[in-house]
Amino acid sequence: MNTPLENIAHNIIYELWFSVAESIFKRVCEVTELNQEQIDALKVVALRPNDFQVLIE
Repeated sequence: MNTPLENIAHNIIYELWFSVAESIFKRVCEVTELNQEQIDALKVVALRPNDFQVLIE
């Protein structure tokens, strides 16, 4: 069982990681010149918020 502080740390790391992944995704879409329809379709598959697992040991 995690302490409240560990839960807060986990949430911060998760949000940071998702933010980094989202930035990379946006840059890839820009570089590859995808249109909005393609971006929306790819985002559903490649950038799902609950698809990340953060392990703190």
